[in-house]
Amino acid sequence: IVPTTNPTSTAIFKSLISLKTRNAIIFSPHPRAKEATNKAADIVLQAAIAAGAPKDLIGWIDQPSVELSNALMHHPDINLILATGGPGMVKAAYSSGKPAIGVGAGNTPVVIDETADIKRAVASVLMSKTFDNGVICASEQSVVVVDSVYDAVRERFASHGGYLLQGKELKAVQDIILKNGALNAAIVGQPAAKIAELAGFTVPATTKILIGEVTNVDESEPFAHEKLSPTLAMYRAKDFEDAVTKAEKLVAMGGIGHTSCLYTDQDNQPARVAYFGQMMKTARILINTPASQGGIGDLYNFKLAPSLTLGCGSWGGNSISENVGPKHLINKKTVAKRAENMLWHKLPKSIYFRRGSLPIALDEVIT
Repeated sequence: IVPTTNPTSTAIFKSLISLKTRNAIIFSPHPRAKEATNKAADIVLQAAIAAGAPKDLIGWIDQPSVELSNALMHHPDINLILATGGPGMVKAAYSSGKPAIGVGAGNTPVVIDETADIKRAVASVLMSKTFDNGVICASEQSVVVVDSVYDAVRERFASHGGYLLQGKELKAVQDIILKNGALNAAIVGQPAAKIAELAGFTVPATTKILIGEVTNVDESEPFAHEKLSPTLAMYRAKDFEDAVTKAEKLVAMGGIGHTSCLYTDQDNQPARVAYFGQMMKTARILINTPASQGGIGDLYNFKLAPSLTLGCGSWGGNSISENVGPKHLINKKTVAKRAENMLWHKLPKSIYFRRGSLPIALDEVIT
């Protein structure tokens, strides 16, 4: 199952981990992105054939539909389902009766405290949020800034391509983020200028992201949701603990199990790093790292496996809480030979440990 938000990279990644583990794979693309997904799969297939692979090792559905996806998932020759998509499709995969690995939605909050390197924090968020126009599921959806550095962070965003929405502009963007209670597909992956145009106003050509300064961290605030676009919520927190509390609520509302991020002085604030890690119910807890690139692993850290399929654990209704990789597509055998299980051993009644005691101890054991 391949989502419309990552139609090519996900297809390529899943093809590669399947080939690496000697598995065939069949793709069910999203109808809106079927041409892109199927073309990506075909490119990998042709390269595999040229290297000597069987010609039918990678397949796809030309005209996808919900009915065909369900038929594919229930086919007797399917051994495992890799479900990267919306909650409905992931649930269908887990309900198919076949082993399945699904992923959850993200709603990544970023906490910026007063010890953070503001220039690096803002640059990292902008780089991550503008990558692929914000469709990466690990990308930042909100920044929660401690009050003492809020104005400095705000100014840094404004001077480096962040457009701070004011008055009617803020309301106009809020009105188009959601449609019938769900994310409006019309804004997904669109550039900031296009989203502004959809909202009825224009922004400078240099605009990278649209920033909404808001206060509510519940479902009533459109900016508090996952937006999959270069739009970002910005919250003011009175202190570090308040910022973490707000981040907790944002995660619980829509991104539980996925990703969270903290910008702090990681060398001199180990207690804050530990506290943030303890409080966040996310499988990926990134420190001073752009979330899109950091969450997929290997680029900014070596603790997360490189992957474009990110598990959210039982928090997010998934079977795993790590980055999906080749190890999840193989069955492991263990050959265990019988051996005596030494759970205890008998000691002498008396133990001698001073110099010259060994002969006496041995004599006692013998007699």
